[in-house]
Amino acid sequence: MNRERRKVIGNIFADAAKYTLTAGVIGSLISGEIPGFVFVATGCAFTAFTISAYYITPKDKENG
Repeated sequence: MNRERRKVIGNIFADAAKYTLTAGVIGSLISGEIPGFVFVATGCAFTAFTISAYYITPKDKENG
């Protein structure tokens, strides 16, 4: 049961990373440019969410 919860939470963090990056890219396309602070903040958030998802998601069980 705990393994399934970790999978769901890992997926949530992975989705948050994708949505953060998408929002940053779309925002830069709409505004024509992206300020340095927003670029750095988006990159940091994307990295933090991706690393969190990697460590939260349980590894596949070995058969046998």
